[in-house]
Amino acid sequence: MSDAPRPRPEFGEYATPEEQRKAIKVPLDDAESVPVESQQSPTSHITVQGGPTSKAPVGRATDRLATMSLLGIGLLTILLTLPALINLPNSINTAFAQLELGNYTSTALGSTLGWTALAISLVLWGLAAWLSFRALGKGRVAWWIPLVFGVVANIAVFICIAIAMAGDPAFSEYVNRAS
Repeated sequence: MSDAPRPRPEFGEYATPEEQRKAIKVPLDDAESVPVESQQSPTSHITVQGGPTSKAPVGRATDRLATMSLLGIGLLTILLTLPALINLPNSINTAFAQLELGNYTSTALGSTLGWTALAISLVLWGLAAWLSFRALGKGRVAWWIPLVFGVVANIAVFICIAIAMAGDPAFSEYVNRAS
């Protein structure tokens, strides 16, 4: 620290509240001499909009929007794949016809695995929605929950469809010819 004297304030930036009142010739009120921090009640739960706490709800709003969007995309995916999964043997037969593999003959296996894939998707989506709403209610970050459950559900549906396709003799014959 230097021994230089403190510069004379030009615009009151170094002046105490008492010095400022004296300079503008306004009487000092006792309530105004108390620092602002001590005037606020420590039990006050009131926040002013635009204050320092207004940034936290923005993050929560973004998280809530992302979570709801991902849940909506998941529900839309289930609704759009519903007809194909309910009637999986016909869907696989259409794919076989496009690949010129012949007809899909494992209809019982395909039907069972189609309904299984649909049930897995619905259960995982419901679980993701429930966990997401719980996390949002507790103020936790929740966008990752529907994302992870969506990836797991898509992998499960893919496995069910792959098993249904691989269980058909025409597909097995095609794989043997290709190797």
